[in-house]
Amino acid sequence: MSDDNVMNTSPIENERRLQSFINRGIVTDVDHANARCRVQIDGLETDWLKFSAARIGKVKIWNPPCVGEQVLVISETGELSTGLVTTSFDYDDQPMPSANADTFEIHCDDGATFIYNHATHNLGVTLPDDSTTTLISNRVQISASDISFDCNNFDVNCESYSIGCQSYTLNGQTINQHGKLVINDQPYLDHGHKNVKSGSDTTGGVNA
Repeated sequence: MSDDNVMNTSPIENERRLQSFINRGIVTDVDHANARCRVQIDGLETDWLKFSAARIGKVKIWNPPCVGEQVLVISETGELSTGLVTTSFDYDDQPMPSANADTFEIHCDDGATFIYNHATHNLGVTLPDDSTTTLISNRVQISASDISFDCNNFDVNCESYSIGCQSYTLNGQTINQHGKLVINDQPYLDHGHKNVKSGSDTTGGVNA
């Protein structure tokens, strides 16, 4: 074994390495393509260090650190050059987003939030005004006692759709129906009525 691979056993060197096993620092730069970042520790900036992920396996989570984030740097050898950037901590410039003991929360820098309250069983997702939400799936099933939509425009584009319910109410100042409207298997606009007389008499319903 070469001398380079033999750990320096001097007390000063050992103490230095012990102090470098775990360090806190502030992220100064991030290389997203290579999953590396640089950290300032006690006024000194590290080389590019690998940052960890919550999961890397069948489930992969991408949530890189950002500049100004306080992180923990762990080094198995006591050399910062081999350090790994792990958990982050709050501090004056990056405080905790909440003090609620009953919530799980995700807050993004653009104002988007994901909050679930396990005491009230309420889930809230809030996105910025110019946001877009996209859901792609072969089948989407929603089951709820009550569902409401509050929007300026509601557009459904499909080959066919059906509504099955005991009662159905459609309110609007103007309702435009493009294409053939069929009610109880009868064309609404071009169906005929039997036993019709001219004059002041009125016809029956659609199926009369």
